[in-house]
Amino acid sequence: MKVTRNELPEREIELTVELIDDDLDPFMDRAYQKVGQQAKIDGFRKGKVPKSILNSYFGVEYIKNEAFNIGMPSIVQNAIVDNADESVGRPLVNIVSEDPLTLKINIGLEPKVTLDAYREIRVPKEPVTIPEEQIEAVITDLRWANSNWVPMERPVANDDQITIDLIAKVEDKEVANQTDVVYLVTEHNNRPVEGFHAYLLDMVLNDTKTFTIPFPEEYEDKEVAGKECEFTVTLKDVKAKDLAELDDEFAKGIGDGFETVAELREQIKNNLFENANTTAQREYENKILEELKNRSTLEASQILIDQETQAIIDNQAETLKQNKVNLEQYLSIIGKQPEEFQEEARQSATDRLTTTYALETLAELEGITITDEDLEKEISDAIEASEDRKEEIEKTFSTEDSRSNLRNMLSRRKTLERLIEIAEGENTSSKKGTKTVKPKTTKPKTTKAKATKAKPKSSK
Repeated sequence: MKVTRNELPEREIELTVELIDDDLDPFMDRAYQKVGQQAKIDGFRKGKVPKSILNSYFGVEYIKNEAFNIGMPSIVQNAIVDNADESVGRPLVNIVSEDPLTLKINIGLEPKVTLDAYREIRVPKEPVTIPEEQIEAVITDLRWANSNWVPMERPVANDDQITIDLIAKVEDKEVANQTDVVYLVTEHNNRPVEGFHAYLLDMVLNDTKTFTIPFPEEYEDKEVAGKECEFTVTLKDVKAKDLAELDDEFAKGIGDGFETVAELREQIKNNLFENANTTAQREYENKILEELKNRSTLEASQILIDQETQAIIDNQAETLKQNKVNLEQYLSIIGKQPEEFQEEARQSATDRLTTTYALETLAELEGITITDEDLEKEISDAIEASEDRKEEIEKTFSTEDSRSNLRNMLSRRKTLERLIEIAEGENTSSKKGTKTVKPKTTKPKTTKAKATKAKPKSSK
């Protein structure tokens, strides 16, 4: 196998691979076996046809084509490992000649990022505060959840629980007839259709009301989607929550060892602060990463960007599929053209690659490394936190791939911590430490993949 490497612009290389018959020899037996299993030749059972008969019946070149198709992933992989081991993403493979059999393999190299004055990044951090109204809202929810429903003799109001008889008609055809339906009247209740609850407000016991609401075009029941529905509702019962008194006895009833309302209120405040602080920290980190991205210049192969773009689109389509919506329907609902969605996905892909490799570059510039001791400590901490899963955790991190992924994760975490220090104006002088080969950052999902198969024309 003769391989020629050609450097192309924008972090891309092209390998020209010229094959000779000997390169296909390791795959010829499997090719004969495959063809023999499929062949229907009088006088021979499938899989028992001699090679000479297969050569006469199909031609040697056809068998070689099958051998090539079987062996191409290995041929391409070996060519890349030996001549472009710094590449990332899936290769694009094309057959440019059949005599001699010649491949063109195009593949992206690892992107490069140039950082512009990253030590000047400054992002102010806003303090986290919890307003009293937020604490009161949680207490009200607790009182509501721990209170009983009591009958009421007044018109229906929001947050009531009512009992109704319901008849629904679409185009004079009855599509529902239910009795004693228990219904919670709230603006968040969009069943059976959005806006239904509003027509129930101010109804009185034994009152019957008829009204019409259109079903949305995207309604799950396609038989009624987009059509007007006439509802007839009879109110049979109204109940409301009798909110529990907010006193120390109520606090004790909540559990968790509360003795007073003050203790309950303090714990609620602490919980809200912890959640708000976690959210604020995540948003703060995103702002810093955005600033880092804005100071980064990405040099990346269009092949890699295209593959990352498609990965984003595929992930979105898979998420929609779980909700029984396809991508075309989704774009129609949000009023977006496929070309616009594609461009947005491409921008997201570029941003993702820029941020990923900006952090890798930052780690190298700051001399950030992850030692074997760092790995062992992380694994030890995980075991200590879940001792009942000790064997499972040890098995998980027993492979080189899993330890490499853990190393990448720790490197990203440590680099982000350093970036936060810079953004907060702390210790912006160079970190001291011996620089080593930078750890490989986890690449996009497109990194690991087999070469796309291509089949040369068979000759008989």
